[in-house]
Amino acid sequence: MTYSPIEYIGAGSFSVRGRQNLILEALLGACVGIALFDRTADVGGLIHLLLPEPIGSGNPWQPENYASTGLPIFIETLCKAGAEKKRLEAYVAGGALTGKVLEQDLDIDIGGRTTDVVMNILEHEAIRIRQSETGGLFSMGLSLDLNTWECNIKPVIEEPSTYKGEIKKPTAEEINQAIARLRPIPQVALKIVRMIGDERYNLQDAAEEIRKDQIITAKVLNLCNSAMIGWAKHIDSVDHALMIIGEKMLLRLVVSASMELFFPESEHGYSQCRGRLYHHAIGTAIVAEKISRITGRSTPTVAYTAGLLHDIGKVVLDHFVARNFPFFYRSTQKGDIYLEQAEEEILGIGHPEVGGRLADLWSFPQNLTEAIRYHHQPEKASTESELANIIYLADLIISMFWVSRALERQNTDFLASRMGKLGLNSSHLTTIVDSIPWNALNSLNL
Repeated sequence: MTYSPIEYIGAGSFSVRGRQNLILEALLGACVGIALFDRTADVGGLIHLLLPEPIGSGNPWQPENYASTGLPIFIETLCKAGAEKKRLEAYVAGGALTGKVLEQDLDIDIGGRTTDVVMNILEHEAIRIRQSETGGLFSMGLSLDLNTWECNIKPVIEEPSTYKGEIKKPTAEEINQAIARLRPIPQVALKIVRMIGDERYNLQDAAEEIRKDQIITAKVLNLCNSAMIGWAKHIDSVDHALMIIGEKMLLRLVVSASMELFFPESEHGYSQCRGRLYHHAIGTAIVAEKISRITGRSTPTVAYTAGLLHDIGKVVLDHFVARNFPFFYRSTQKGDIYLEQAEEEILGIGHPEVGGRLADLWSFPQNLTEAIRYHHQPEKASTESELANIIYLADLIISMFWVSRALERQNTDFLASRMGKLGLNSSHLTTIVDSIPWNALNSLNL
């Protein structure tokens, strides 16, 4: 069997190619993916759409984000490459609902509205739809084999082959031992987290330690020169970074780099793909910062840091989830319960509580500790409930629109009230999604 490499098509982008040994794939939650190909011309491609249409007037900032502008551009690009509309075959997937509340609120059913625009355009262009699987409550993968023109739509999380065996529930002592054994994030990062949480900044306390840690320094410079920052000039030292991007940004990137070293690289626990816990943390952090800026609640740097740290409890539980993965799959993908409920039932404890214990152990400020412990139940936070609400919403958005092969099913039963705590209503959700730098996030997956 010939191995075919995979090119992932990130949110707000598309790829058009001729026949070759390559598979195009998009992982879709609320987003909508369309594969189009012309067998006769041997040309095809895949587009990954975020939203139904641009929000403001005038030209959209990135037209590939929207069904109303991106799909026509995609079709035109295919035709310029030799395809003919009358020969194009279409496969459509995605547009998932995230929970029961979305079934009652058209403002939040972004995926459904995007699907409607896509279907209208395809009908208007008389393009045949070979298969369409949209809506539902779970993420789907859409793939196009450019060598055979075979197109597949299937769940993002693969079903285990068997459920044989019994749940291996850890004891309270095993959980405590796992917490005690866990190597903390580097001391310089712990120091910076405490500084950020207390909103006091003194780079002199940390700069020398940053310079001494060659691994952290290398990772920080890599982030400085990535699409995530988008700086045109090459940054080659910590001092140069401080001068170019500023003190707060540098401190934030040190914590980001440290978390990449902290999150596990396994493919058998929460995630079926290496590095996805870290990528989810970065994504949540970026979205949390955006929500903070849009709402004026909390402070952007604190929100970013809380988003980055919100899932640290998963590092402790990852091994226990791996050995019980079939039961987690059955509960969250086949059943009707959320991830944190499955953790409580199968492991006896959830990742938010374990994360809170780690935050206590490492002497994090109370606002960050509560955001970690209560990011699925922000009403319980007493110090800064707005921060916990920001992390809840950021976590939900990144799970909806930046899908990974990971166990994740969010509770949206109280979404409207939690958005209300931030001065938002359901119509603001599209504005937040549209403000996120998806190109920067997509670059993390390369």
